[in-house]
Amino acid sequence: MFCAHCGQSLPTPPGRFCAHCGQATAPEASPDGPRLPPEVSRAAASAADATRRAAEHTAQAVQNVLEDPRLRGRLPGRSLALLGAGLVALAILLSLLPFFSGIGWVWSVLMLAGSVLIGARELRAAGRVLPPPLVRAAQVAEHPHFLPLFTLLTFVQAFMVLSLGFIPLLWLLAALVLGYDQRHALRPLVASPGTPEQQRLGRWVLVGALVCVTSMWLLTWGYSGGGFLGGFQPYHVREMQMDGFTRNYVDHYEFRYDSMVNYMPPYATSGRARPFSALVVLSLGALVVLTRTRPSQFSRSPWLLPALAGGITLWAVLGLVSRPGPWLFLAGALIIDVAVARGFRRAAAR
Repeated sequence: MFCAHCGQSLPTPPGRFCAHCGQATAPEASPDGPRLPPEVSRAAASAADATRRAAEHTAQAVQNVLEDPRLRGRLPGRSLALLGAGLVALAILLSLLPFFSGIGWVWSVLMLAGSVLIGARELRAAGRVLPPPLVRAAQVAEHPHFLPLFTLLTFVQAFMVLSLGFIPLLWLLAALVLGYDQRHALRPLVASPGTPEQQRLGRWVLVGALVCVTSMWLLTWGYSGGGFLGGFQPYHVREMQMDGFTRNYVDHYEFRYDSMVNYMPPYATSGRARPFSALVVLSLGALVVLTRTRPSQFSRSPWLLPALAGGITLWAVLGLVSRPGPWLFLAGALIIDVAVARGFRRAAAR
């Protein structure tokens, strides 16, 4: 058994206070405490096993496709990063068409520039001759953290546009390809080192982040539309011409702008449609990463986690309306706030 405050080992049986830090030790759970009914435990174990098998089969299928020699042989330098960057660029360019939705011009410019830089880097690594501007661009993308960061941004944008459609499918494929290519660089992000107290903080922050993300994706946050878009309509025009004592009428049509045509009915919107929602998702991911894989960063910058958690809570409070989505998001944000506040208080007391 370990101390929940300092992580040092405790004697068996443990005393009321830790001999290393002096804090009160948490008693172990009694073996005679309340337990789940056997049928509930069996059902939960069966569901967990089925989920694990489905995840393994899906991962194996993705690996078989991406490691297919016929696919890798068609890529310059057998680079999956080049394929992922190309899918991102294709999704952004297609979103310029009027019948496709995009991710906004700011993120479009940022992600398109990143895909061009990665493409230049991979082509240069494959031995292709590039113009000097692209060579300099490839040197910028050779930073070891550039491609993992671009992969994380791709995952965020794939979540932001996740729905039924061709553009969301391209983003999802790009995220899968880049995630598989960068699996070794991203694997530490799912680790959970540190003391038991830090692991507990990471678990609660992860729970709160999952609640927030679920509310942004599945629940209604408001309604949009319900107005006239306007447009040009043909109007019949009759002009009278006098020829002596005779009246002549000339009929023709003119296109005139009418603000009361093309009515758009209201439709439900999710939390992903709110301003700065992509930055909020990035902040949630940063909180999870910092609390699960970078506990030392919290000790060096103690105000980093409270600042991120406070910004997320402020964003939630500013968007509160009488809809279930914002309130569930606020509940997840409060879970994160409580966990971060407890961790900050314990860190400050040492």
